[in-house]
Amino acid sequence: MTKPFPRLLIAGLLAFSTVATPVMAQTLQPLDRIAAVVNEDVVLQSEMDRAVQNVLAQYANQPGQLPPRAVLERQVLERLVLMRLQIARATEAGITAGEEDIQAAVQGIAEQNGMTVDQLRERLAGDGMSFSEFRNNLRDEIVTQRLRQSFAQGRINV
Repeated sequence: MTKPFPRLLIAGLLAFSTVATPVMAQTLQPLDRIAAVVNEDVVLQSEMDRAVQNVLAQYANQPGQLPPRAVLERQVLERLVLMRLQIARATEAGITAGEEDIQAAVQGIAEQNGMTVDQLRERLAGDGMSFSEFRNNLRDEIVTQRLRQSFAQGRINV
């Protein structure tokens, strides 16, 4: 005597899998791609795209000064890779940027642009950049600047 329930269950699962598979395949999309591998770190495609958009936004009034898109993307990727290498080197050397350093840099940038920190935050949001991303970029810039200074000081002989 055969049991109809297991057959029905198997038939139902097979029917669901043939219907659900195309639907799931249509909704699946990659989250991100790796644009470059730097030591044990990666530069994501979304990160590179964001950096390219920042450059394009900065030169919106002067598009003739920009290289062709493929050249710009390569230059941006090279800069991101170089930044990652410098950050790794600075980390190995114990070079950091503290909260007070970042806050002072934020305040300085706001003052240079004739605005308050809150106005800077609003401007960044309007440009599509989060304030935390801006602060992280500042931290990286401060750390790499300190790395370059320490390298230069090591080379100066009086």
